[in-house]
Amino acid sequence: MKLNRLISLMIKETIGFLFLRLGGIYFLKYRLKDQPYLVILNYHNFSEYNNYKLNRGKTLKSGYGSNFNKQIRFLKKHFKFSYPNEFFGDKTTSGIHILLTFDDGYKDNYDIAFPILKKQNVKVIFFIVTHIIGTSDWLTHDKLRFLVEKKYKREKEVEAALKRMNQGHSIETWIKQNEKLIETSEQRVMMNWEEVKEIDKYGFKIAPHTHQHSILSFLDYTKQEDEIQTSIETLESKLQKPCNYFAYPNGLYNADSLKILNKSAIQYGFTTQPGFNVQENTPLELKRLGVNASDSIGVLLLKLYLNRKK
Repeated sequence: MKLNRLISLMIKETIGFLFLRLGGIYFLKYRLKDQPYLVILNYHNFSEYNNYKLNRGKTLKSGYGSNFNKQIRFLKKHFKFSYPNEFFGDKTTSGIHILLTFDDGYKDNYDIAFPILKKQNVKVIFFIVTHIIGTSDWLTHDKLRFLVEKKYKREKEVEAALKRMNQGHSIETWIKQNEKLIETSEQRVMMNWEEVKEIDKYGFKIAPHTHQHSILSFLDYTKQEDEIQTSIETLESKLQKPCNYFAYPNGLYNADSLKILNKSAIQYGFTTQPGFNVQENTPLELKRLGVNASDSIGVLLLKLYLNRKK
């Protein structure tokens, strides 16, 4: 596995470096000059387990702030930042627009991303899991990955289980089989409500990501409605303002999800389907491109180029 990772890393970084040095940013902008695009970048946290080059680091250790700052400076130099209502509401706009999103509500979003984003003054939405904010609990996928760090499970097995879940398959049986092994540190990994409110007060957007991070497509209509409505009502009560955005956990949803969001007056829904958005896109099914705080500028640019027409 390490050899395959090393080869993949070298190829990706080399192509990204050459594409950047040969003016790939200008080539991308030229190729997409005929109509406006909204590119929504999807981050999660700054954990060294999830953001890594070759070997996964510690789940509870965060880093990459300096590299994230370089990414934002690069994006700000070459593109305009816009919220969905600005992009879809302006029929005269052109070029590539960028929107940053962070999923789940990790504490390092406040510790690392927030100061950088304030300094750069860009457009960003933080999607939070309302039930876990202000608690010492962890999200399921973090608990499972902690099994690897504790050497209870091999990385390959855990990541395969999470991949099945992201493809729309339930892994409840696998979790129950291993629940005696699942443990977490007492270290707080999610934001508290004071931190969320500070981000909101600054002017960045806070939006729901369900109440308990339940995979919506696994639930019937009633349970979906409870997950969605509880998260919206909790957030509106805490922040005293309406919610306009919603992100589907793991990007999984169905027709019931869309019906509930329409009934809830949510204007924009965010998936994990990669690609660029155009003004004809369905507002409740916006595409997002997954990126990491550890991505080099060349790799980030390469991701933009490869996903430009999806």
